[in-house]
Amino acid sequence: MMLNYITIAKEWRMSKTEKHSTKGVVLIWDGQVYGWKNCLRDAKHERPGAIAVDIEEHVFIAQGGNDYDGAKCWVAQ
Repeated sequence: MMLNYITIAKEWRMSKTEKHSTKGVVLIWDGQVYGWKNCLRDAKHERPGAIAVDIEEHVFIAQGGNDYDGAKCWVAQ
């Protein structure tokens, strides 16, 4: 499944011509890109199960917590 997230992030980055294509993390939920941030930030701003893929193709999954309070932490895959 991790390769799928990398592919989703790569395709999204290729469709962007601004800064999004060369830095930051692509945020994925339920197989769809829902956002981009310039860096991996506190997991409490995302819901558990959210995926972040950085420019070097590292994949992180938001875990713990709940949908209301946000995730507890990012876990590298």
